[in-house]
Amino acid sequence: MEDSEKIYFLNDKIESLEEEIIELKYQLKKAKDKELIYLDILSNIYGAIKTLFKREEENNRFNLGEIFDFRENIVSLKSSLDEYIRIYKLRL
Repeated sequence: MEDSEKIYFLNDKIESLEEEIIELKYQLKKAKDKELIYLDILSNIYGAIKTLFKREEENNRFNLGEIFDFRENIVSLKSSLDEYIRIYKLRL
């Protein structure tokens, strides 16, 4: 192989690797964005559950007489998850 052929081959290989790097960076950014969405979902679920348990604890402690419908809360949580799935086109 002549020097000019080697240089052409190496330049072609470099260009191919640079394109692969660009594609991998794009896939990494996409994965990080999706991770942030999932973290937001988990954070919201955690916050909602924590608030619910705190309200129930205060209700019991101070005898407030509030009745908690956990099924209603789960249905609400499912609706929120459905909205996330719709907005961000997620597959769970």
